Amino acid sequence: MKKYHLDRPGMALLSAVLVLGGSAALVLGSAALGSHPSQTQATAPSMAGMPTAQPTSAAAATGAVVELHQHVVNVSIHNFAFGPARLVVSPGTRIVWTNKDSDPHTVDSTKGVWTSEALDTDSQFARVFTNTGTFPYYCSIHPFMHGTIVVKK
Repeated sequence: MKKYHLDRPGMALLSAVLVLGGSAALVLGSAALGSHPSQTQATAPSMAGMPTAQPTSAAAATGAVVELHQHVVNVSIHNFAFGPARLVVSPGTRIVWTNKDSDPHTVDSTKGVWTSEALDTDSQFARVFTNTGTFPYYCSIHPFMHGTIVVKK
């Protein structure tokens, strides 16, 4: 691991955390005006042997939230984003989108399968997904907002 020394006057405290390949190193340095940071630098013990979190499935690797065998699943519209943005559900699941933003949003299929009215704050739109498949959607008012419903048995 590279260590960098900063000899800048006025640097009172420098702290950094570096995470590379699942391991982390903590480097702390303290420098009074005119002193050399290498004299007070300490390095935390190696964390290379510690386990790192790994996705447990393909759905987890893609950031999908899996809600199989649920009757109703809620999607929040907040901070100009759908949450969760990718959802895996079983056939027959009812998805309910609720707008938590102060701006209106829509929930529209990119394939023209469904479209919602503009949803004001706390308004909802619901749809039951009976067929298997992948159903991407977006907000027609804010086209950068995207989500995907995956329906599988």
